[in-house]
Amino acid sequence: MPSEAPRRLVRRGAVAERRSAMRQRGFTLVELLVVIAVIGLLIALLLPALQQSRAAARSTACKSSMRQIGLAMQMYANNHRGRFPLSAHAGATASWVYSLGPYLENVDDIRICPEDPQGRERVAKKSTSYVLNDLICLKGPDAILSLWKLKASSQTLTVFEGSDRRNLDFINEHVHASTWFSEYNIHRGLVWDLIDRDIQLDRHQQQHANYLYADGHVETIPAETVRGWIDEGIRGVRHFAKPR
Repeated sequence: MPSEAPRRLVRRGAVAERRSAMRQRGFTLVELLVVIAVIGLLIALLLPALQQSRAAARSTACKSSMRQIGLAMQMYANNHRGRFPLSAHAGATASWVYSLGPYLENVDDIRICPEDPQGRERVAKKSTSYVLNDLICLKGPDAILSLWKLKASSQTLTVFEGSDRRNLDFINEHVHASTWFSEYNIHRGLVWDLIDRDIQLDRHQQQHANYLYADGHVETIPAETVRGWIDEGIRGVRHFAKPR
């Protein structure tokens, strides 16, 4: 009987050694699957937040570019007796794309929104993601062509985010706000389609776009708000792109 105790100690030592060896080999298959599942869950939770953060950064970069264009436009006006830059109708090289170049250090990328799906192609064509309000660059009954003649520069839209439906032609660097709410277009029900061909209301996440005003500030405005303005224009309440 006395010899049984050492044997038990030996067996216990062997079991302990085996357990220790199993621990040293690493995770079991079940433990590994649990870890993978947890990692997958964390990625699923974090990915949308990461995507939203990147989208917000692109929207901020877009606003920054528009502010630079606004500053360039003000400097141009100060050097041209208050006159806003012209559109391509005045000639290719007379367009604001060229005339504002020296005020933007001739950096073409400033005219490209990071969210524009055709951004690289537009750079190659000397085109732009942003479009000028024709009511500040083309003569017409509602146009005001001078920054100095505006009574409410903080309420006058000068630059929009251009529609994805525009082709890459250089001349598509301005909108046709002067004709959006004509009697003909309202009567024929063409207003929505014409505006949709000119500007992108939902360029950025959460259905919004950026807008540049004559005083140089940029506002991020929900698409639903602008749709309300369009309805007002159709009813004859007000023309939201008309200079003030």
